[in-house]
Amino acid sequence: MNLLLDEMHTPGIADALTTRGWDVLAVAAVPALRGASDVDLLQYAAVNERAVVTENVVDFSPLAQQWAGEGKSHAGLIFTNPKRFNRASLGYPGNVIGALALFLEEVPFDGSSWTWWL
Repeated sequence: MNLLLDEMHTPGIADALTTRGWDVLAVAAVPALRGASDVDLLQYAAVNERAVVTENVVDFSPLAQQWAGEGKSHAGLIFTNPKRFNRASLGYPGNVIGALALFLEEVPFDGSSWTWWL
């Protein structure tokens, strides 16, 4: 499974997971994706078969529902909880790296247009 980290997450997460053998791309590390709309990010991720990792439930959840209503599929959404993965804490980004590594080691499903909470 390939991932696209939304802009709120540090590119260091992608670097650490890529070093471990997974294909993870950080929006913040790709100039062409920085500042892109949520629609554009989901479209990019869908075309490139990448699940989006984001804490932006408010925008991505309704967007995924809209896509479902239109018969469009995406490669998946992984929502991170900002309380569990507080970017101002000393545990960040290591806690996100660990949680995503566990997820990637044994992805609990296959297919498209799924949602998962970390």
